[in-house]
Amino acid sequence: EPSAEVDISCVFCGGEGCRVCKHTGWLEVAGCGMVHPNVFKACDIDSERFTGFAFGFGIERLTMLRYGVNDLRLFFDNDLRFLAQFRAG
Repeated sequence: EPSAEVDISCVFCGGEGCRVCKHTGWLEVAGCGMVHPNVFKACDIDSERFTGFAFGFGIERLTMLRYGVNDLRLFFDNDLRFLAQFRAG
């Protein structure tokens, strides 16, 4: 499906290329695109009648940039010792 993204120069390597940016020098901070018809089918919505557009900023990516976390996967490991660092308040 068609899509687009917002990229910024990698703050970890200054755009030189590193493991975080997969050696491209760029980090994706927001993405958008058309909703795939299979998503509608899974929700019992007629994909012949309806289309959709999804977009958003990844809160994990923004937090990663703000706090200098160099591995996005850490946010999904469910390690409470790691996640507790980012509590509001």
